[in-house]
Amino acid sequence: MDSNAYRKPDCILKRFPADYETVSADKTNPAIQLYGRRFYKDQTPVEYLAEFLLVFASPKQSDGAGTHGFKLLAEPGNPPRYWPENRVALKLFAFFPNSRLETRHPAHQKAYLEALEAVQSRVKGNAKDQEETVRLLQSLFAGFVGVAKNRTWVTHTFLPVSTSLLAKEVSWQHPKALQNREVVDWESSTDYFDENTRNFLGRGGELLFLQLANLFAEPDDPELAVMHGLEIYRHIGGNQISELADGLERQLRQMLEEAVAPLTGLAQFIECNLTNYRLDSQRPDPGSSLGWVPVVSRNEALLFAWEMDNICAANLTGLERLDLLRTLCSMQVLRSLCFQARRVDESETDTSGFIGNYAWIVADADAPLGSPIRLMAQNSFNRIDDMLYRAMRSPSLYNDGIPLKKGDIENGDDNCFRHFRKLSKELGLVIPLNGRGQRFVLTPELLRFLVAALVPPGKRVRLTEFYQRAFAHYGLALGGQALATALDWNGSEVGAKSYAVAASTAWIEEALQQGGFLVELSDAVSIVKNPAGRNKD
Repeated sequence: MDSNAYRKPDCILKRFPADYETVSADKTNPAIQLYGRRFYKDQTPVEYLAEFLLVFASPKQSDGAGTHGFKLLAEPGNPPRYWPENRVALKLFAFFPNSRLETRHPAHQKAYLEALEAVQSRVKGNAKDQEETVRLLQSLFAGFVGVAKNRTWVTHTFLPVSTSLLAKEVSWQHPKALQNREVVDWESSTDYFDENTRNFLGRGGELLFLQLANLFAEPDDPELAVMHGLEIYRHIGGNQISELADGLERQLRQMLEEAVAPLTGLAQFIECNLTNYRLDSQRPDPGSSLGWVPVVSRNEALLFAWEMDNICAANLTGLERLDLLRTLCSMQVLRSLCFQARRVDESETDTSGFIGNYAWIVADADAPLGSPIRLMAQNSFNRIDDMLYRAMRSPSLYNDGIPLKKGDIENGDDNCFRHFRKLSKELGLVIPLNGRGQRFVLTPELLRFLVAALVPPGKRVRLTEFYQRAFAHYGLALGGQALATALDWNGSEVGAKSYAVAASTAWIEEALQQGGFLVELSDAVSIVKNPAGRNKD
């Protein structure tokens, strides 16, 4: 056997940052070997965004330096870390009364009532006014819940609208605590809080952050010139990556701090009066470790950064911007899964006009059963599914030529093709949720996202240019030449390609028009506009 047969390609060998902490899963989980540490199938779209912003906003050194930035500040030879807040006291105040009853420990019930009294005592007015004010504050913060599901109070996630609501994951070991009869108050319960488990914030947001940190650490990377040299990417603006980094840092910080300053003040008021219900601040805090990403991911990171800049710069409400960023983070996960899988899967052809070299063919969600475009979208999903499945079995992921064990491959599948299925369905990009005929579709919500991400705020582009950008950024084939290229990649017959050139995109244009994004100048020329306008600040 050729000694080079199992040599890992550069896209796997070269990692950023170089000084990462190696764990056993780095060697046994093929998804981690391929994508970095790590994408996790149980992480929700809100928690991808929340974790991304948590790393961005948190200090990158133990002395508090490096907040609201993409620069890693680790000493040479040491792996990078960050120091996030846990917000346990604020979660107790906001989420305890609505959490699962069977996970409310008596010690926390007692602490919760004491916490209410502590806050109430600092509110001016008579007893009735104090009680009403506390109830309003609780309703306010409980209303910013991002993920609750069937979890206990401390594992709820806030909507990441403010730095003051960004929190690391803390788990509560309820069965163990119940077994110990000496757990009778807050202080004795703190030993059963776990700050190291990643059940919900599963490192996916960290990985997205590292993609941008990797991009901005080498703004003159010659490999990116490959993308800039393509005519289809001319709208990105050449090698202005340093300016892009500065703008993103400024806009994200403004979004998290200045735009919601009153909320920040209220959160600080509550936490300052509940210092007795924080986890022991006397314990040394080693910070949270960061994983790694493939160096080659700078290409998809550049698309991610440019799209994020467009969304952050738009004149939108805070919740509108947050919703678009949530979708963007999830779409970046799907894009990253396909980009990197394609790099180790040599069984497919390239796609002219898209550096990712794969394609997603979408159909109208209401397309009738058996229609050509619906069958194309269904076949497209199957091809992507097969590609991601093959990626986890690539010989390049074997250790010294030794195949991975069945359990290792199962873990890889969970966080690769099964993750793609689950997350794409959560976004509405793939339907149905269960059953046969799974296919890519484009909902009005996703179309609105594409306009916000691909057209700078206040700008206009021709409809044909908008279609080109959708293909150039995501491999989304909406019609015309992009659809013909996608069908060629999918291995469709010549007749299908001829259909593609003449395929109707009326359903897309109608959805754009209903959303207020389409301006028809004539029968032959239509313009897609991003009406949000640019944020003045």
